[in-house]
Amino acid sequence: MQEPKKKSSKKKGLESEKRVQRCLNSGSLWFDKGDLKTEDYLISVKHTAKKSFRLTKEILEEIWEQALDRNKYPRIVIEIETDNGFIYVAGNVFKFKETK
Repeated sequence: MQEPKKKSSKKKGLESEKRVQRCLNSGSLWFDKGDLKTEDYLISVKHTAKKSFRLTKEILEEIWEQALDRNKYPRIVIEIETDNGFIYVAGNVFKFKETK
């Protein structure tokens, strides 16, 4: 008997985006290069089945730049897969310039 094929991380990521879209309960969302967007926000969805997710400066800067390129506010949703379902962490991405 063959073992079931494991899903690729890209496929899991697309499934995460679909779940987040359903949770937001809005018909105004659509896919754009792996992200969700609304009239005001570009939402980057990250998925992991591991015990933790490392959020780096590079990830945040990429989200920031992609949103600004589309004249949107950047948001991030991290989906962590558990034995019983999913845990979601969501938030805005801000960038401040220090002034003297």
